[in-house]
Amino acid sequence: MLELGPRELLTLGTVLTGLAATYGVIKTTIKSLSGQIEEIKELDLDVQKRVDNMEAHQAVIQNRLDIMGNEILAPQILKKQSERDGSIDTRLNNIEIQIDRLYKMHNGKHPSVERTEE
Repeated sequence: MLELGPRELLTLGTVLTGLAATYGVIKTTIKSLSGQIEEIKELDLDVQKRVDNMEAHQAVIQNRLDIMGNEILAPQILKKQSERDGSIDTRLNNIEIQIDRLYKMHNGKHPSVERTEE
């Protein structure tokens, strides 16, 4: 049978004390790490919210740029608008010339017109 003497008992007590101390340190470390993990989760959630918010703003800005680039400032649309503006300008100039001619035909005096009865 196994006999335990004072040296063996002292060694066994030292080992058990070391194990208990190690268990306490590990338990405290695990609690500390759990708290740090929770803090990291909260920070991660905050970062994800910020990224989502920024992505939403970026999508809105991209949509606005697409509208401006494809629907407002597109070359074919600008060409049509330029042609229309040129046509309107030409018509306006012609109308102004015609009005000037009408004003020149009328000198502001009316000749007297005799009334004839029938």
